[in-house]
Amino acid sequence: MHDEPLAFPVLINGEFNDSIDVFDRGFMYGDGLFETIRVVKGEPLLWGYHTKRLTDGCYKLGLPVDSGLTSRLRLGLERVVKQAEKYAEVCVVKIVVTRGGGGRGYQQPEQVKITEVIICYPAPEYSSSCSSEGVELRTCFHRLSENPALAGIKHLNRLDQVLASKEIAQWKMLAAAKEVSHLEGLMLDQSGHMIEGTKSNILLFEDGGIVSPDTRLCGVDGVARNYIFDCAKQIGLGTRIDTVLPASISKFKGMAITNSVLGIWPVCRLDGVKLPISPLVYDIQRLLNEKLMYEYKV
Repeated sequence: MHDEPLAFPVLINGEFNDSIDVFDRGFMYGDGLFETIRVVKGEPLLWGYHTKRLTDGCYKLGLPVDSGLTSRLRLGLERVVKQAEKYAEVCVVKIVVTRGGGGRGYQQPEQVKITEVIICYPAPEYSSSCSSEGVELRTCFHRLSENPALAGIKHLNRLDQVLASKEIAQWKMLAAAKEVSHLEGLMLDQSGHMIEGTKSNILLFEDGGIVSPDTRLCGVDGVARNYIFDCAKQIGLGTRIDTVLPASISKFKGMAITNSVLGIWPVCRLDGVKLPISPLVYDIQRLLNEKLMYEYKV
């Protein structure tokens, strides 16, 4: 326990602290999961979607889920947000659940006491042009690893995203003299199909509907994407999951990226090629304004 206030409020197993057991399996082996949640005025948005993906991930990894996990995490979230004070009105909370300490080597210990970490960060600031005029994507050379046992969940091994993000940093340096409001990487699977952004899901628009890439082999089932799909009928849209090759992008009416922190932004260029912006993006933004308080100017 530290006497000095932490830079960001961190709760570890119910206590404010900023250090974790060096033998924790989350640190040693990436043996755990995480969720990143947008919180507005104390309300964790898409909470049910986040906790469902987290508990689904726990079952996939064989992490013990007790009946009080969700309520315990919610209470911890409220505590770190309250501690944040200055930036608590709109903030981002990260929840990490690991298998805890114990056991040398890969074999799972017989007795498991999970570690629960909850951190509150200031919400990132983005230019309003990202949601109105769109952002640029570049296709990453690094491709996603495929493993259906881990696909969909937010496990702690993010090395694919780390390596791809190095490419984005290099692109940003080259584009420094240009007006690029936001640049993100597009990640492909091993067969060259479009899967996701480095920190977002991909949506493609066709007449009367939305298409999102298939994540059964790799990628994350995003909570924002799932929410948009669940609400699509309210604005008269159909939805489907499909395999999509980059060469087929011209068949679609537009493209967007989405995650629970930024909501949804149109993509205006892919690999330097201008893309149309579908008006459906702005319809979805209006829906998110109403339901989730994103406050886009649409």
